[in-house]
Amino acid sequence: MKQALLLIQRRLFIVTFVSFALAPVIGYATASFFDMVELKSLFTGNSGLVLIAIYSSLLLWCAIHFKHFLQPIIKWKLQHPDNNFLPEELSVHQQSFASRYWMFFLLYVLTIPTIHHWFIQSSGQAVSVGTLLQFMLLQLTIAILVGLPGYLDGLSTLGKLARYTGLSSVQVSMRTKMLLVGAYIPLLTTSILLKYYWWQTGFISLEVVLAWALMGFIAVLSTIFAYRSLTQSLKPVESVTANTGATSHADLARQLQPHSNDEIGFLVQTLSRLFHRLGDQDEYVQAIVEHAAECIIVINEEQNIEMFNPAAEQLFGYNDTEIRHRDLSWLLPNVTLPKENSNKKIIRQEIEASHRNGHKLILSMHISQMRMNDTLYYILLVADITESKATETMLLEAEERYRNLVVTAHDLVWSMDVKGNWTYLNDAARHIYGYDPQELLNQPFDALQPDESKERDNKAFQSVIEGNELLGYETTHLDKEGRTRHISFNACPHIGSDGNVQYITGTARDITEQKAYEHELTYQTQHDNLTGLKNRSFFQEELEFLISRLSRSGETCALIYLDLDQFKYVNDTIGHAAGDELLIEVSQLLKDKLRDGDLLARFGGDEFTILLYDTNEQAINIVAHNLLGFFDSYRFFSKSQLFNITCSMGITLIDNHTETAESALSQADIACNMAKKQGRNCFHIYDAANKQLDGMAEDMGWATRVKNAYENDLFSLVYQPIVSIEDGIIEDYEVLLRMDLDDGQRILPGGFIPAAERFGLINHVDHWTVSRSMHALVKLHQENSNIRFAINLSGRAFEDKELLPMIQGILDNTGLEPSSLTFEITETAAIANISAAKIFIAKLKDMGCQFALDDFGTGFSSFAYLKNLPVDKLKIDGAFVQSLDTSKVDRAMVQSMNQVAHALGKQTIAEFVQNEKTLNILRDYGVDFAQGHYLGKPSPTIDLNQTFIVNKKSSIIYN
Repeated sequence: MKQALLLIQRRLFIVTFVSFALAPVIGYATASFFDMVELKSLFTGNSGLVLIAIYSSLLLWCAIHFKHFLQPIIKWKLQHPDNNFLPEELSVHQQSFASRYWMFFLLYVLTIPTIHHWFIQSSGQAVSVGTLLQFMLLQLTIAILVGLPGYLDGLSTLGKLARYTGLSSVQVSMRTKMLLVGAYIPLLTTSILLKYYWWQTGFISLEVVLAWALMGFIAVLSTIFAYRSLTQSLKPVESVTANTGATSHADLARQLQPHSNDEIGFLVQTLSRLFHRLGDQDEYVQAIVEHAAECIIVINEEQNIEMFNPAAEQLFGYNDTEIRHRDLSWLLPNVTLPKENSNKKIIRQEIEASHRNGHKLILSMHISQMRMNDTLYYILLVADITESKATETMLLEAEERYRNLVVTAHDLVWSMDVKGNWTYLNDAARHIYGYDPQELLNQPFDALQPDESKERDNKAFQSVIEGNELLGYETTHLDKEGRTRHISFNACPHIGSDGNVQYITGTARDITEQKAYEHELTYQTQHDNLTGLKNRSFFQEELEFLISRLSRSGETCALIYLDLDQFKYVNDTIGHAAGDELLIEVSQLLKDKLRDGDLLARFGGDEFTILLYDTNEQAINIVAHNLLGFFDSYRFFSKSQLFNITCSMGITLIDNHTETAESALSQADIACNMAKKQGRNCFHIYDAANKQLDGMAEDMGWATRVKNAYENDLFSLVYQPIVSIEDGIIEDYEVLLRMDLDDGQRILPGGFIPAAERFGLINHVDHWTVSRSMHALVKLHQENSNIRFAINLSGRAFEDKELLPMIQGILDNTGLEPSSLTFEITETAAIANISAAKIFIAKLKDMGCQFALDDFGTGFSSFAYLKNLPVDKLKIDGAFVQSLDTSKVDRAMVQSMNQVAHALGKQTIAEFVQNEKTLNILRDYGVDFAQGHYLGKPSPTIDLNQTFIVNKKSSIIYN
């Protein structure tokens, strides 16, 4: 359809473009022939070029206009392929073709001759209006003659469009076409000939005028007679189209009687016969509906009843006049009519309804749709299935009993003689064994047995021969393809009057898939999906069983807890897929390095556990060294990168003194952490006498509490003011972290930060602290506060690749001013990793944040490193400040630190200010800020109205 529409569009464009392009060419050629213009004047001078440019513009306008004329109609049709009638606005657009077409010719006749005559033809002389009108009249006549064929062809082309868009009205009548061809064109043609004759001779004789008038009269008269004949032929059609009311087929047949003996008359006669036949069919349909045994109800789109046939009257007890125009829900409240254009042509429903007298009806209803005269109707074919439904219920009950027998028949139903030969098998044999039942008849059942089950099966058969029933006996048989099938047998011996077994009957079920599923389920519950090793659950069960067994023997075993050192780095560097590949490789290599009897399992993540059976400490050391040697030589290669992989191992001995599996795992875990603490790439054997292990166990307890705290939001923040010594203004607060325990205790960072660092949890703590602090500061700024926060970071912050992006993300999302944030890291941590510290600090300062070096002065070479670190503030270690009022050495140290810091353009903050005397000394030394319990203790809230005032004695009092 799309190609056909585009072809119509292309043809209409070509016809209109060529017609309009030829009109000026033929018009000027004719005018030149009549010596009305000189063509060479068009190609000389600027005026001619202007005229050609105007003509080209009109031609281009015409081309663009008619190239897109049908575009909205085509677009609409492609979007509505099933709709055969254009919307009103598009129909009006299509009917505007005539006015648009002739508009371009009129523009040409009015503009081109005028411009030509005034700017070219006159050549500066007085312009003759008569000559101009005569030239325009000639161009108009030529334009009509040239444009008329294109116009008629364009109408014909638009007529081809009607098969896709339909007709809402007649666009150009046949009479108009007849007048154009029969009278108008001859008159125009003879007028041009007459004009030419007059132009050549200079006069027109009366005989010529009379001959021209006679020819015109004959043409007009002939057209009038042909017009009357056409009117007579179309009279029946006009009477039909003029009738706007509902008309039956019989009425249409009576109206459509031929009034002429031409093609139209023959067509009218054919239509009359067609409508007569349709009228007969209407009568047939009406008779069928009236006498149909099935109820027929017709519903309109408002769901009102339009038709109610006699069968429906009899079924429901209502007559047609009572029910018509009522809402369908009044009669059938449980019916759901389908939406228009539903995928299902006919919808079947079973519903309950009521007779007029009140008794219940069970109805089967077929609902279909019909659209007539742009109105949607629903046809309901209703059948009373009350009695058949009752019968169906009984049949269903019988079918249910029969189905139980059929389900059994899905199993193998068989019989055999006392020699073990099959005497009957149902069709299930084909599905189980692949044999047709006839192929197995009189064959011994042991022909299907594999060698490994023959002895056991023969004993079972002998038991049946002795008169014993066999229930749920599982064995294996071979099918026709030689594949093993798992079979569950039931066998019943039939004993004769002599007390001997006469024959055996029974059933059998193929349980091959069930066995495979059980095997797979067992495998899945015991193995790790990625590596194929035994999983944690199986390992723990085996460990419990081993400890239970060892409690009654003197055997010694060992548990190795192995953790890959570089696994997280591989994951973070080249992705989790590479991490999975590493785990698979290591699993296979570990299997190759262990004894066949030892148990290797993936305990979780990058952790593996190994049970070494019947061993001793000397052998364990050899195994551990061998594993470390293996990892020393092993290299992991992925994505063009090579990695050295090492491991940390914790080992514990298991003997009759080991109490539980949990304690053994805990000991191995502690030993593994000890190995990590000793530098990784080593192993450690658990020794209960080692006091270091007590500290490790305590650390692990704190690590668990830290993890629980950040996962369950058990951390809290407190704020300590940082006071400007010069003017007493508080604009900065140091944010301090606390951990709240379930028993109400509040733990300071020194109690849990070391454990968090040792067990790799410190980054989570940093993230929690930074995020909560920044969002808290955002809320304070929304209250028109301009205070700043100093946030402490751990010594591992330099290694955290996610911390800086998180800070930048919060700044971007909240609009928080970066300069209101100061991040603090201890001098010791910064100096320990000074290259990473410089990069980290620089990136923070690029964001606009400030940086402070905490506990300054504790390092051996503090001043040497200070100039290399781009920090903004120095926090003088409290160890020097708290004894400032009694120690000359501390006063000298503080004074020198302050002088060096100011020389480098950095601000100084003194911690642990405990009294007024210390504060006055700091003021004398020119220290910028101070904090301590004398100035304000850490508090969970911030008093925005709190200030300090400097008095004349250089002390600070609260306001």
